[in-house]
Amino acid sequence: MSTTDSMAASVTIKAQKLGPYIAGFLGIQLFISAANSGIGGLLIPNRIAILDDANKVALLGVTAGAVAAVSLIAAPVWGMLSDRTRGRFGRRMPWILAGVIGVSVFAASLAFANDILATIILFAIFGMFVAMVTSPISATMPDRTPVSKRGLFSAIAGIGVFVGGIIGNIIASVFTSNLFAGFIAFAIIALAGSLPLIGTMREDTSDRAAAPKTTFVEMLRAFWVSPRKYPDFFWAFVARLVIVIGFQSVISFQLYILTDYVGLDLAEANSVYPIAVILATVALVLALVPAGIISDRIGRRKPIVIVSAIIVAASTIPPLIAPTIPVAIISLTIAGIGIGGYLAVDQALMTQVLPSNDDAGKDLGILNIAQQGGAVLAPVFAAIMISIAGYQGLYIFAGVLSALSALAVLPIRSVR
Repeated sequence: MSTTDSMAASVTIKAQKLGPYIAGFLGIQLFISAANSGIGGLLIPNRIAILDDANKVALLGVTAGAVAAVSLIAAPVWGMLSDRTRGRFGRRMPWILAGVIGVSVFAASLAFANDILATIILFAIFGMFVAMVTSPISATMPDRTPVSKRGLFSAIAGIGVFVGGIIGNIIASVFTSNLFAGFIAFAIIALAGSLPLIGTMREDTSDRAAAPKTTFVEMLRAFWVSPRKYPDFFWAFVARLVIVIGFQSVISFQLYILTDYVGLDLAEANSVYPIAVILATVALVLALVPAGIISDRIGRRKPIVIVSAIIVAASTIPPLIAPTIPVAIISLTIAGIGIGGYLAVDQALMTQVLPSNDDAGKDLGILNIAQQGGAVLAPVFAAIMISIAGYQGLYIFAGVLSALSALAVLPIRSVR
């Protein structure tokens, strides 16, 4: 058989396996996102408000910053370790399995955390295991999908993450008066939902060369990607970092925006919050799939990412004018449209600026540092902005950073 015939046969085999892979790629991210969003979006802020209402803004900033800092370090480490893993179950699947189990265990452990310190520590470890799932599963995209379909697969990933977020927030809203049961419920959901799909992440290992032998120092050096040598990689990193800081600075304090800026009590805010998130996520999903498909068909990523970032920036204007429930919901819905279009194409763009496909897990993990690093910085900056300029200052800050994300995409040259 010729080399061309062999390559064609390999592509055919991979295509035949895409159906189960899509189910796992979508489903695992949906169940893990449901647990992550439900716990982080409602259960943790409610616990903090109950434990120390007077200092809830600062404490939520510290808690969110701690979990994101741990994830910031963990994401590229799990990605690099999966790059170098060899075995009968492939490179990614063992790490995804271990991550799912860890997510379930530490979601359950949070049910027993009755003080701030225990909540911070256990939530940070929970975030580390979420990264153990998301980093290797993101690396399966360049492993198993052609460039021409990555906009679609990026959209599929977004559906999993954000539909999971809807489901997680709906479920969490049922348990705001019984946080213990809520944490246990998410532990069961993450494990029971994801485990049956783990097998779809198994790779064909027949053509995998032995993992390269590296020293610990060489592994550390591998995390440095020169902005001068790989400028497109650098600008993709910056663009994601600033939009995540902008978007997350508002989202991470959304419950407190409803109580302290709009003027609702905690019970009312807990009722409005899931409605706002559901509508925003529906808008996000409606933008997500068309953006990914259009990007694949026209062969261009940058215009959609830029326009989407501008839409996110525009979403911060209405709450500056009128801090009411309808306006808060409209603002989140507009942001959902923008971030949906952005994420549908941004992940595909990132897979096209990687320095090397052989290190896709590590390199995507580094790019995910932008997301996790943004999540680290967002609550810190948000708490500072709220203390200095109130919630209006927070919205201005978020809008400016989202606009800067659009500008950061412009210098990327290897992707249109």
